Amino acid sequence: MRESAGGPDLEITNFRFKKESPHDGLGFQLIAHKDDPHRISFEVRASDWSPNPPTRSVYCDAAKHLTGELLKVYNKTYGTRLRLRIVSNDHHRFTMTKRTASLLDSFTVLANTSSLHPLDWRRFYALVREGRQEIPLGELRVALRKAGFSAETADYLSELYEHLWAFKHL
Repeated sequence: MRESAGGPDLEITNFRFKKESPHDGLGFQLIAHKDDPHRISFEVRASDWSPNPPTRSVYCDAAKHLTGELLKVYNKTYGTRLRLRIVSNDHHRFTMTKRTASLLDSFTVLANTSSLHPLDWRRFYALVREGRQEIPLGELRVALRKAGFSAETADYLSELYEHLWAFKHL
């Protein structure tokens, strides 16, 4: 898949793990940025993690498991020494402001978690429109799961939030 419409020029390749796994729909993406051809980003994804949401340790173990054989074969074939490096984001920890927390609470506390009502959608859109701070995808997903949303709904709303936030800043 190639993406460049209004954003960075990316080449993305998706892989699905077909063998037995404790995580449903386990897979990963390799993401190459045209402006930095020597660096490839790697994202692990699953439709349902075990535990859900995954801990950092579970995520890292899945990443190592998925890339181990691929890197081994690639390195042997091309005579390279590529390695998976998992960068810690501890120094970039997200801290939610009071305003963002208030907007998120007004959505999650009153929302019908099984079927969103038009008023729920209005509060969700207010979270995007009135928010001054973008909530990272993973953070929002965790907050929605804690509020009682299913994994699928939390994923959907988190991705929708990310798209709406990007649209807001075009």
